[in-house]
Amino acid sequence: MNFYIRYWSAKIIGNRTYNKKKVKKNLNTLKFYSFATINAMQNTKNIVKICFVLTVILYSISYCSDADNIKNKKQKLGKYLFFDTRLSLNNTKSCASCHNPAFAFTDGYRTSITALGDNVLHNSPSIINAVYLKKFDWANPSISNLYTQVKRPLFGTHPIELGLDKHIYEFKKILANNNLYKKLFEEAYSHEDSLYTTSQIENSIVAYVQSITSFNSNFDDNLLTESQQKGFALFTNNTLNCSKCHPPPFFTLATQTNNLDSIYMNTGLYNVRNKDVYPNYDNGLANFTKKLTDDGKFKIPSLRNVLITSPYLHDGSAASIEEVIDTYARGGRNITVGNNIGDGKLNKNKHSLINGFKISKKEKQELIDFLSSLTDSSLFNNPHFKSPF
Repeated sequence: MNFYIRYWSAKIIGNRTYNKKKVKKNLNTLKFYSFATINAMQNTKNIVKICFVLTVILYSISYCSDADNIKNKKQKLGKYLFFDTRLSLNNTKSCASCHNPAFAFTDGYRTSITALGDNVLHNSPSIINAVYLKKFDWANPSISNLYTQVKRPLFGTHPIELGLDKHIYEFKKILANNNLYKKLFEEAYSHEDSLYTTSQIENSIVAYVQSITSFNSNFDDNLLTESQQKGFALFTNNTLNCSKCHPPPFFTLATQTNNLDSIYMNTGLYNVRNKDVYPNYDNGLANFTKKLTDDGKFKIPSLRNVLITSPYLHDGSAASIEEVIDTYARGGRNITVGNNIGDGKLNKNKHSLINGFKISKKEKQELIDFLSSLTDSSLFNNPHFKSPF
């Protein structure tokens, strides 16, 4: 029973991640032998069978506990790697540079800055609850798991972000000669033939990211103020349509479906020269699908902790949450100066849900008050989310 509770707790709140096939196999084993124990106990003479069954049950529980323990050790190692600037080729950046716990694992920039000082194409998304996502990249639908996603910042070349591959051998020597890392790798990967491998580095970082979850907001605890309750009513009504793209509990469709047309959306942010296109250096999903109708489609982000993750949108072009609300209330953004001049409201590829709405100043504040209820302040006090250095 405790294992059922721990497993479903992990599924719901994300404290641990289990191998689903092993879980199913072990649950079936536990259920089978539990029934077998009851039947055997009806025959008190069959002591040997009872002892055997109990031994199998204890072994199964021990197996699950051992797997859980290994996962925790990988997370601990991954935490150190996540915050270690020595990952980057010039010792200036770490994973936490773009995914800073102080900003709900974003970085506060319009677009993140690489170890070499270049800007990446997109705004840094929060990685909180990333373990539940089905798609990870703002526009690349082929990134469907964290093990693939982690490779881009570590080894990407357009632009180079951390550039781990440029000094991978030197970094592995650092790990092997560091007493703390030596201990952490031995604890996490004692069952493997060699240590400090590239896959172990990747898998450990992924294990830590999988443990970064957030479900302790006032919304989760059902502690909404009167204004927040009114804001939630606005959020879920059929006029604003916010919850159609940002449904609870994750407040993004990217956790619920693999349907690209549901995960990625053109929200009328651009209409360059009123030609129904986004800026040619960043056409969104269309860059990968090569479909004109996918021009300007970007992944719908989660709204959890949204008030501490500004600036907003895929390119960080909205400085405030008020600006985002005003854009959608208008039905698209009208750009009147610069290279991207054009009215996004008139973009023919814009999603039909983005059709504008009327909202009073009081209602806007109530909506923002509701969004504030999605802030999980425990993030700032949890030592698991703080740098170990």
